[in-house]
Amino acid sequence: MTAVDARAARRATREDRRVVLHAHRAGYLALRGITRLGRVVRVPGVGVVVSDAARMRQILLDPTTYSKVGPGGSDQLWTPIIGPRGLLNMDGEEHAHLRRKLTPLFSQRFLRSIVDEVLTPEMARFEAALARHEDVDVVAVIERAAARIICRLTGYPEADAAAQLARAREILGFVTLTTKQFSDAQLAVVHDKLAVLNESTRAAYRSAAPGTVPALMRAEGITEDDTVSVVTAMIVAGTETIVSFAPRFTNLVVESGHLAHLAQHPEDVPTAVAEAMRVTVPSPVMIRSVLRDHRVDGVRVRAGERMVLANIFACARAGDFDPFRPVPKEMRQLWFGAGAHFCIGMPLATLEAEVFAAALARAAAAGPIRVVTRVRKQRTMAASYRRLVIRSEAAAR
Repeated sequence: MTAVDARAARRATREDRRVVLHAHRAGYLALRGITRLGRVVRVPGVGVVVSDAARMRQILLDPTTYSKVGPGGSDQLWTPIIGPRGLLNMDGEEHAHLRRKLTPLFSQRFLRSIVDEVLTPEMARFEAALARHEDVDVVAVIERAAARIICRLTGYPEADAAAQLARAREILGFVTLTTKQFSDAQLAVVHDKLAVLNESTRAAYRSAAPGTVPALMRAEGITEDDTVSVVTAMIVAGTETIVSFAPRFTNLVVESGHLAHLAQHPEDVPTAVAEAMRVTVPSPVMIRSVLRDHRVDGVRVRAGERMVLANIFACARAGDFDPFRPVPKEMRQLWFGAGAHFCIGMPLATLEAEVFAAALARAAAAGPIRVVTRVRKQRTMAASYRRLVIRSEAAAR
């Protein structure tokens, strides 16, 4: 097999677009219409919308002209939730200093040990259930695994894993593609949910459990309050990456027919994961505040304005799902950002995705896998399925 079936790939890609549409109907349709007008478009009341991958990368790599912090920046959304020092809402030297202190926790060796301890056993149970030809809900499988990994990293008791994930999801339910800030009523609910998370984080910090984020931050002399901010950001913004990706990846490779190739060529799993990330885009929209007057492709931009980086539409310009076509250079890993704010959790998210994809490929080697049930999520920040049930059929004789 040297190419995907173009019609099957198109159907699979269009289904994934419907997943996003169900999660962000108004915002998705509005941004789609805007990006069809051009790759850099000024929209009154919204900002300057950019949907060109090369231009977006230049913006993300230019900290002297664009910032996460400032008028219209994403910090205005996240700071009321996680506090002023949660990494994803910081910039400049303070951001770089905190990031350097956290980087050791995301080494491949450490992450591999976490995955071997938590994710590998979960995937073994996943494969065994498929081998028994049971109906398996991918969403339930990956939610349980991701919640256990987050609890392992943060020091939370595993008994609280499902509850912590549920609280994070309730908070994310207030966020859409176009959300600029939370209302007072929403913030009251968010802070009520965070009280439980924050209490657990402080307990983990004080006990300094080895191999956890709170213990590392405490050892580096980072304050308890700053630790609470970073861990809250990890849970609220980071947990959903693999939880939303795994079901969408599954549907893409099953419906496009590419899973049959992966079953015979598991060495191609990383390539398939990268292409699926381009299609699904973990960070569909990124926001920056403009620091100085200038022009972007002839469009005048003023200091204090908002840059809306429509990542999902920039990456979609490469076409339908096709792991045999290299990801265009300007788009590579753009779904995790670029520059100083390139996602610090990318190594963990990618490793989790590849371990899951490899397990799915091994299960498919025993017989064809088909999707039995799809239920799309509605009105949620992380577009995905609420249920995606698959079943392994008996191999043909």
